[in-house]
This record gives sequence, structure tokens and C-alpha cells, in this order.
Amino acid sequence: MFLKRLIRRGAASVIMLLSLVTIVFFLVRFVPGDPTHQYYSPKLGSELADRIKTQFGLDQPVHVQFVKWLGNLVQGDLGYSLSFRKPVTNVIFTALPVTLTLAILALIFQMILGILFGTLAGANPNSKLDKTINAGSLILYCAPSFLIGLFLIYFGSVKLGWFPTSHLHSTGYEELSPMMQFLDFVHHIFLPVITLTITSAAFTTRFVRESLLNILNQPFITALRSTGLGEKKLILSHALPNSLLPLITLFGIEIGSLLGGALITETIFSLPGLGRLTVDAIFARDYPLIIGCTMISGFMVILGNFIADMLHAKLDARVSFETIG
Repeated sequence: MFLKRLIRRGAASVIMLLSLVTIVFFLVRFVPGDPTHQYYSPKLGSELADRIKTQFGLDQPVHVQFVKWLGNLVQGDLGYSLSFRKPVTNVIFTALPVTLTLAILALIFQMILGILFGTLAGANPNSKLDKTINAGSLILYCAPSFLIGLFLIYFGSVKLGWFPTSHLHSTGYEELSPMMQFLDFVHHIFLPVITLTITSAAFTTRFVRESLLNILNQPFITALRSTGLGEKKLILSHALPNSLLPLITLFGIEIGSLLGGALITETIFSLPGLGRLTVDAIFARDYPLIIGCTMISGFMVILGNFIADMLHAKLDARVSFETIG
């Protein structure tokens, strides 16, 4: 039964991913703009641009382009980037580690801060601490990530001069020792990680608070209180673990949110990741690269949701693997 549901879930994921890239494939071609415009020359005219169109098959009808692209996709070929003149897979997998590092670090800090402040607020309902955390998390959750990034750059880099404003490494990075290279990397990525963490941590804080308050009002918690169990021990040993289980289901959603935030964060801080690569590909009308970035991002979101479902079924006794799908 589980195997059948797993196969069904996989088939549905493939269909969703293909539907997504199909929509993007046709959408980018109907948006005004010519990807070969950069090859026009006052002296050479459109000769070079026409040659590029023929080389990449852009002079053919859209449906013919789609059929050829689909055939190449089956063979694992995402095509060549118009901007980089390299295979799309090579360009993407050069930028992907930066985005994964940024997203994983942000996810770790998000969970730590969100659980910490959410627990403090939920364990002290209607207190001054609860109201302060609740109001602060609401403000930060509603704040645009680009505004947070610019704010951190202004104070952390321009005013205080503590952190660099952009890039992943300093000049002469290759000449540094391994330890200094690591510290230099941490120094550069600190502000981008904090930018990506703040909004997500605010959401996690509010989620944990509401989940904890809901658990604390359950009958089994009332029964445990009647036994004389201390409130602090009651929260740490029974209420908090149960309140964190629903947080697992948000894992896949948060991956999508972090990838969306990476588009803005990587652009603001000039980081060579998948988010900035996607933005650059859109402005350059680099059709193969846009499709490749969309496919990888969609795959990561689907994979994140699948992992979250597996973890939820493993950790929550009320959910079984057979019910997933």
C-alpha cells in the first residue's frame, strides 16, 4: 500500500513539475523582449543575432521549440545558456551551493529563534513578554525582506563598518589560510543569512506560540496539572514536544519561502547564487536558463514537502506512511 502511494505521489510530483516548466516555457516567450537583442550591432546589423537565433532554434515556431526541448529534457539535457554560452546544468550547479548554504543556515537559525521566542511567548500568555514578542514578530513578519536587507546594509556596513556590503569573499581570498577563508566567508554571508532569517523566524515564532497555547488547553495537560507536575516541567516534557510536531509539515513550505527570499537577498548582496542567477536570466531573456532555474527550484520545493511528510509520519504516531499521498 505504501509503495503504491509513494509511486502515486512521485507521479503527481512529476506532473506538477512538468506543468510548472511548461507554463514558464510559453510565458517567457510571449513576454515582450528579444533574447538576441544584445547581439545586434550598428555595423553588422542583425546578421549575428539571426545566426544566434538559428543556432538556438529561436527562429522556429514555439510549439516546435517546446517539442525539441521536451525531447532533450528526457535525455537529461536542459540546453545551453544564451548568456553564459555553457550548458545550463553547469551554470546552475555552480550557483546552487551558494543558495543551499544560505537557505540551510537561515532555516537552522529560523528554527532556533522561532522555537525559543515562540516558547517564551506561549508559556507566558498575555504577559508583557508575550505581548512584546507577539507585536515584534508581527512587525518583522510583515516587513519586506528587501527593506530588512537594506536596513542591515545601512547600519551594519555603511554606519558601523562591521560587515561587507556584497559578494562572498574578499580580495585575495585564495591566498588566505583555510581557517581565514572560512572566517572570511562567515563574515560575508552573515548579513544575507540574517536578512533571510528574520521574516521566517517571525513566522515560526507566531506558529509555535499558537501551537503551544493550543496544546496547553488540551484535556491531557489539565490532567497532568492535577497530578502536581510543575508548569515548567509540564511545558518542556509534554506540551512543547507535541506543539512542535505540526512545525514539521511547514518544512517544505519554508523551503519555497526561503528560495523566494533568496531571489531578493542574493540580488541585494550580489551573491552568485541561484536566486540572483534567476533574476539575471529573466532580465537577459535567457530562456533555457530561466527554465532550468525554475525546474531546480520547483524540484527542491517538492522534495522538501516530501521529506516533511516522511518526517511527520515517522515522528507523529497519529500519522502513518499509508495515509501519505
